[in-house]
Amino acid sequence: MGRKVQITQMRRADVKTVFGLQSEFEAFLQGLTANTRSTNAAARRRLFLRYGFGRKPAFKCLIAKMGGVPVGYICYHLGFDPDEMSGPVVYVIDLFVSSGARGLGIGKALMNKVAGICREEGGIAVYTCVWKKNRKAIGFYRSIGADWVTDVPLMRWPKDRF
Repeated sequence: MGRKVQITQMRRADVKTVFGLQSEFEAFLQGLTANTRSTNAAARRRLFLRYGFGRKPAFKCLIAKMGGVPVGYICYHLGFDPDEMSGPVVYVIDLFVSSGARGLGIGKALMNKVAGICREEGGIAVYTCVWKKNRKAIGFYRSIGADWVTDVPLMRWPKDRF
């Protein structure tokens, strides 16, 4: 990698930057399918601020910059997996590197930073979900040593059903 990557904890002032990168991420994901997802950016930003910087933050984010320019981010939270029963785990909920910065080791640097946070917390694993159609992401996670968990399906119970 020719230029050094700086990774910093996201601050409230960085939310606009992260949302710019998230817009590029949304466009990338929509390019993988014919389905389009309607998003209300203002509402999403309010929720992001509320849950990322509220009284009890639900997640944290790191921002990667090269030459002072934001090129990627990773959002994560600490959790516990009762199947592991030997320590906490970190769940990566969003990882994105802008198209012009892919292949430079930024995604790996972000994942390594989160792995370090996991170790510092006494954690034993990092988990993430990947959309099956996102073959590049699957290849990336496999390249850094992640295993595909096939026997634990992800289930969702939406609030309109409880």
